[in-house]
Amino acid sequence: MYLNLANLKTPSPGQILNPYYLVPVPSNGTAYLKFRLGSSLFSVWDKMLGERMWLAMFTWNLFWWALLCAATIWLFERFLPAYSVTIGLMGLGFLMLVNTGMLKPLLAAWIHLPGLAGFQRLELPDMRAFSPQIPLPLLVVYLGLQMEALRKRSAYPWVGMAALQLLALACFPYTTLEMAGLTFVSVLGQMFSTGLRKSWLAPLTYGAACAIADAAFLMRGSMNIYASHVSLIHFQPGLLPHLVGGTWLLLGLLTIAVAISKTIPPVVKLPLAGLGATTMVLMLGDAFVPSTVLLLSGHAGYFFHTTFTLLFMFLTSAAVVGHRARSPQIRVAAGIAVGIIALNGMLVSSGLYRARLPMNRAQAELAQLLSSWHPAEGDLLVARTRSVDDTLCGWGALLLDGHVLFCTDAMTMLTPSQNRTEQSFRQAVYLYLSGKDSHYLQRIVDDPDPQPMYQLGYWAEAISLSREEQNEGRKAIQADLLPVLKQVESQDVAVRTFFHQFRRVVVIDNLQNPTFSSARLDLFLKPVSELHLEYLTLHSYVPL
Repeated sequence: MYLNLANLKTPSPGQILNPYYLVPVPSNGTAYLKFRLGSSLFSVWDKMLGERMWLAMFTWNLFWWALLCAATIWLFERFLPAYSVTIGLMGLGFLMLVNTGMLKPLLAAWIHLPGLAGFQRLELPDMRAFSPQIPLPLLVVYLGLQMEALRKRSAYPWVGMAALQLLALACFPYTTLEMAGLTFVSVLGQMFSTGLRKSWLAPLTYGAACAIADAAFLMRGSMNIYASHVSLIHFQPGLLPHLVGGTWLLLGLLTIAVAISKTIPPVVKLPLAGLGATTMVLMLGDAFVPSTVLLLSGHAGYFFHTTFTLLFMFLTSAAVVGHRARSPQIRVAAGIAVGIIALNGMLVSSGLYRARLPMNRAQAELAQLLSSWHPAEGDLLVARTRSVDDTLCGWGALLLDGHVLFCTDAMTMLTPSQNRTEQSFRQAVYLYLSGKDSHYLQRIVDDPDPQPMYQLGYWAEAISLSREEQNEGRKAIQADLLPVLKQVESQDVAVRTFFHQFRRVVVIDNLQNPTFSSARLDLFLKPVSELHLEYLTLHSYVPL
């Protein structure tokens, strides 16, 4: 999805072409188009490297992970109560190689060694290419600058913080909420702490400047992330018991331990406690802001691992300060910990490689099929799209520069009205060709389990713990999608008119587990040729 977001074309000022359907969309018509600084930067980087996507993506990942490592080492060296190279390596290892958001399955995988099956169900931390991978180093540097701002009376840290929070807003707005929360706790704690210089001028000036800059940015274009009609604030206390889990409680214990630590200086522990408290509050966010508006709890989870690691390492370093006399034993223990962390990274990487190999092979076959097809203007690709970021349709749109029948991700780059018309029609045609009918949709509407809605693109409603928000998704399916699918089932002339826009229609499907019904394809299309590989098959059609 983000690679397609980086591949936008501008047909006229103020408009972009949806990269899946090549229909015009206002350039700030959706929140995903507004907060696309990361994808825009990648687009520039890709062009600098001659549009060799694999090389651009490889070096892009190296850069952001290296920047996160450099920012973390800077933070550790400057503010850890007791820093050493071994402690620094231990912290980096935790950050990069131990996914604390999956502690329970991780421990289970270690218990079942030498079998490696458990490691195939794990992932390395934050294995994404755009969010939160880009905002994380910004957050770590921001945290360090906040500590500097409390430690000495200077305007430079505040200026740097203002710039970082605006960059974060343009990439991933949830990061700006994290930054605002940790600064609020830091400044509030400073006012009640003894031994800290107290000044309202710098924080107030900083807050005013950020408010003006952020408002100017946010006022341009749409703010809708999800097509919701509910109010921004809706307190649902019944969700709190479901949102308070083991990871939340663990983070709470670490946050309290940092806040009451006597070894960590106040200028350091106040921002750390603010980071922990803000992450905890955002993890409960769906109880206050409907998930169909912002999906706060789900996105707050992106910051859990980094927050946990930083709090844990500062507490570990503080404990080391109290045991200076046993420094040789501490160095040995830290060295052993670094070795175990490195081994964990190897085991998880090996398991992840095995788990993702079939998908990666299918991806390679897709590229091979597309190159043998020699796509031209006027061709339409029909490929599988079972959920968000599905491989076949997403890569197909990217490699073909558009014109796929339907892709779930396309909705992120369409306005709400286009999603009710363009997206719903294409989705209905896709569902019909893949053997689904109106009875299938009606069962989803009647099903108390919300998860089937996820595959239809109603992500926020499916993930939400609120029955009211789940029902909003069901109502949208019944109002926007179900009538169109009934129209397609009747073989309405609009379907034939749609296919007649294209010179050729190419269907890529799984050879062993096909998605599409050949009998239904034959109602609208005439088969011309086919090509089979190990995993995928390509069928070429022309409209009837």
